[in-house]
Amino acid sequence: MEKYTQYRDRGTGIAPFIPITSATSSFHLPLAAVLFALRAPVLLTISLSYFLFLQFMPLGSLFQKGILWICMLVAGVWWVDLQVEGVKRGTLSRYPDKLPSPGSIIASTFSSPLDALYLAATFDPIFLFPSFDTPYVFQLTLFQTLLYTFAPPTSKPYSSKPTTLAEVISKNPHRIIVIFPEGTTSNGRALLRFAPALDSFATQYKQSGENGHGNGTIPKNKIFPISLRYLPSNTTTPLPGSYGVFLWRLLGQPSHTIKVRIGEAVKIRDLEMSDTLVATSSSETITEKTVARSSSGDDANGRVPRVGALEERVGEILVRVGRIRRVGLGVKEKIGFWNAWKAQGRKKK
Repeated sequence: MEKYTQYRDRGTGIAPFIPITSATSSFHLPLAAVLFALRAPVLLTISLSYFLFLQFMPLGSLFQKGILWICMLVAGVWWVDLQVEGVKRGTLSRYPDKLPSPGSIIASTFSSPLDALYLAATFDPIFLFPSFDTPYVFQLTLFQTLLYTFAPPTSKPYSSKPTTLAEVISKNPHRIIVIFPEGTTSNGRALLRFAPALDSFATQYKQSGENGHGNGTIPKNKIFPISLRYLPSNTTTPLPGSYGVFLWRLLGQPSHTIKVRIGEAVKIRDLEMSDTLVATSSSETITEKTVARSSSGDDANGRVPRVGALEERVGEILVRVGRIRRVGLGVKEKIGFWNAWKAQGRKKK
């Protein structure tokens, strides 16, 4: 893998785009074939029924979540190891505010189609993907999100119209919003560089009130960093077009475990004073030029985060709870890696 050295993070030595492989024994191959043959038809039948018919029927959120959980059980996802930062095991029911609720934003890691499936089965959210070079996001359905985990990264996924995180929240004040701030999948061994969309939500403060809109003050929506990792770890999809490999590894393993780590919620207005600047109007984007006003004695409600503050806080929490490292690589580097990977594959042929 020396030819991909430029796509290895210089500080950590981690290569987040190289697929993870696991050694298999001669005994495992026939077992995997049997499991795949038994599970694939059942999973295909349930999936087609859901995405073609059931999701459009007025069956209620609970029923639709149940169908998605059945899909995961059929695929062998039998264990979910859930830990919430600051909460001891067995006491979660005492701290309902430690979990995402309607109006919350989830900033999730992104490494596998199982990410979207688990989040949909648990929270029934709206999925957003950031553009890697603009502050806009694109709203996708669950099916589109699953497909996008196998697609080459792009600044505009599918035919979705660009919007902003604040606009989606204002139109859906009682829904949970999921955004994948990395903008593309990795192999789960590191946290990629964030796209601008999440940070723009904090620094462009036209939105206000409890739902992020209305009178020009800083939004109060809680942002929950969530890290998702898998055992075995070879079900990640860092490379586009790996449908067959993913399904073989998913359905051919006896069981899978999802390690879910929910970090402490972040509120924009609760960022430290050193991470904020003073607002000069109700519609501008804050820049470093306004820092001179930070000593004028303005009320904290008139302050907004400096550029990069929210991204740093969310990233720190994801790194801490997920026990991974943060790297300086992002979507643009993955595009370069994918092109190099394809070129190497053509040479082998």
